[in-house]
Amino acid sequence: MALDQEYFDSIHIDIVKKKYYNANKVEAVFADIRKQAQELMEENARLREQLQGVGSRKAELGEAVFSAQELYRDIIEKANRRAAAIVAEAEQKRLAIDGENQRQQDYSVQKVEQCFDRVRRQQQAAMDTLNAAWQDFLCGLYPDEPGAAPESDSDLPEDLSEKVDAIARELFALEN
Repeated sequence: MALDQEYFDSIHIDIVKKKYYNANKVEAVFADIRKQAQELMEENARLREQLQGVGSRKAELGEAVFSAQELYRDIIEKANRRAAAIVAEAEQKRLAIDGENQRQQDYSVQKVEQCFDRVRRQQQAAMDTLNAAWQDFLCGLYPDEPGAAPESDSDLPEDLSEKVDAIARELFALEN
């Protein structure tokens, strides 16, 4: 049995209309009960509407949360793809820089080797020139005739002492 307005309207107490009962007081109590029941039913209806509103908001919030989760997943996925692309690009640049560094080092080594080779050739040519000059000098110390070696310092040619002095001065200058 439902507690509604019809239920309260259907209540009639015939016994209160008899001689020992005050019917107006009983009817006033019933009217108060009906009024409070009406207020309760109205509040119940209002609360049901609020509950339905909360239910629909709950569904909306659920959809919003689901949507936010989807957006979060999309953002994370995009960020991960972007980060992977940046890392790959940085790796390519690093490899390019390493390649360029290696190329420059190879070029530098080649140039240094060429420079050392040129210095070695120049040094060898200078040594050959010095050897030839030294041989000429040494050959100039001896007389042109074979077997005719000078017997004393007085027999040496005069320009020989000048040549020795010149060599000594050059050697002294090289040391300083």
